[in-house]
Amino acid sequence: MRVAIIGGDRRMLYAAKAFLQDTDQVVIGGFDSAELPDHMVSLSVGDALEGADLAVLPVRPLKEGMLNAPFSSQQLPLSELAVLIGTKPVFSGDIASLRGMLRGALYDYTAQEEFAVRNAVLTAEGAIGLLVQQWEGAIFCARALVLGYGRIGRIAARYLRALGADVTVAVRRDDARAWVQAEGMHSCDYSLKEINTFDIVLNTVPAPVVNADCVDRIRQGAVIVDLASSPGGVDGARAEQRGLSFIHALALPGKTAPAAAGRIIKDTICHIIKEENGGKDNCGLCDDRLLLHL
Repeated sequence: MRVAIIGGDRRMLYAAKAFLQDTDQVVIGGFDSAELPDHMVSLSVGDALEGADLAVLPVRPLKEGMLNAPFSSQQLPLSELAVLIGTKPVFSGDIASLRGMLRGALYDYTAQEEFAVRNAVLTAEGAIGLLVQQWEGAIFCARALVLGYGRIGRIAARYLRALGADVTVAVRRDDARAWVQAEGMHSCDYSLKEINTFDIVLNTVPAPVVNADCVDRIRQGAVIVDLASSPGGVDGARAEQRGLSFIHALALPGKTAPAAAGRIIKDTICHIIKEENGGKDNCGLCDDRLLLHL
């Protein structure tokens, strides 16, 4: 079984390396300017896909209608990529952007709860690393505000509390408020009346929750990290106008923990394959044939 890893950032290289631990039939395409792991050679996208049984695309497969391949000089529009892939099964994130163009079965590995939880851990860990670098004080005893109590918010709040921060979580639902309090943390609503009292503001909500008025009330010296996907949940332009320490941290797992992120992608894909094969363990991809609706 030949797996083609096509485009993406360093985590996709580590996903390929993780697949190589189970099978030697792994090829990569779209990494001609990347520093590659030992014994790995980047092919053109067309050569990598030729003879492949399945294709693995990045968490964000497209950028402005082109294959998201930051390590490649080749600009490949989706229409051409679709021709090269043909009817092969495709594993990707954000499959909505691919529907209607690809003819084979589509599997969204980022939609799996396994992926979401493990990726949230890496995102929260990366956020803590940024705070350690950017916050001139100590996280211990700092007043920290976490906006949102989804997967990432919950883990980040726990990490901050474990480091000795005084943590408040902005929530909307009563059940989330109860969980926050059960974890020994404070809760507040999204009026954010006391936002001027916090040293650290960490947003996980993909909606404009920290508008210009809120930013104007954040104290000088505080650090703001926005983990929400573009355009984010913080008025970053206003934060920069005020000279605040602001970071819009996107795709953190690919930057701060690419090896672990790549392993998560590989594991999740293998578990999807196993489920598609009725529970038969094809994670090693060594069987003669994978079902995958072929």
